[in-house]
Amino acid sequence: MRKGSATTNERGIQMSLSLGVNSQEVTFEQLRLFKVTDRSHTWVGKGGKTYNLDRSDQWQGLQHHDFASSIVESCHGFNMPVDMLKSRWGVSDEGSDLFASVSFRPSVMGKQSSLSNYFTEDTMPCLGIRHSNRGRFSAQMTIGRSVLVCDNLMITGEYLFRKKHTSANANDLGFTIRQGLMQFLTEQQGISESIDILKDRQLSSADVGRLYLTAGRRKLLPWSHIGKVDEYWNQPTHAEFTRDGSTGWRMYNAINTVAKDYNPVRQIELISKAESLIIDCSDKEALCY
Repeated sequence: MRKGSATTNERGIQMSLSLGVNSQEVTFEQLRLFKVTDRSHTWVGKGGKTYNLDRSDQWQGLQHHDFASSIVESCHGFNMPVDMLKSRWGVSDEGSDLFASVSFRPSVMGKQSSLSNYFTEDTMPCLGIRHSNRGRFSAQMTIGRSVLVCDNLMITGEYLFRKKHTSANANDLGFTIRQGLMQFLTEQQGISESIDILKDRQLSSADVGRLYLTAGRRKLLPWSHIGKVDEYWNQPTHAEFTRDGSTGWRMYNAINTVAKDYNPVRQIELISKAESLIIDCSDKEALCY
């Protein structure tokens, strides 16, 4: 298992899902090794604090490989072949939480997939997955895009499903996943439009100042990290982000770059709100903070 590491595709580009604090990257097959926590469960956390979980008889955990396999198999059923080399899988240090960024193939053996039209020069479709057998969060799947020149994510913040760990939900998991994938296909055009809006949105110095002030006041970023965003805004990690000038897309990726230092839960929370923050703070009629 690789602590906080990253996989690369054939172009040598890191793919999405930055694994940082309290998490480790594993292979798809290694997901079989992680057992579901018991209904009654005790563990020692940070600082030696003891935690106790005593769930009802309705609670039912999800084995990581079973959950991931159900999604991969359903994707293939929708002609959305998963690229297992580019997809990334991670777990929390103690193994109870699963995080994943699922990448897709535009075609197989010359046959186009259902997602082939959504692969662009800048991004490709991806699917965000997470669930926690310790009850930190429900089983979730979210719409996303991977930015090709780096390991940034484009996440709308819209969940395809959010289901608690109950026996009823576990029994309906296949149906829930299929429903979510149907929505995933439908919403891909919306992500393309969001990216175009960010690329077209020019930010003035006043817009940038408003954005930093709002991000701090809303506690989206610690005040000390806003300076890091400004560094990446002024000196982007890749020249592609400067191509169209001082755009919302450039700012989005500056925020993304800072978010990669956070744990996966915090990372997804921040970047799912980044788009609306940028749009609000570049709207001259809006009081964004």
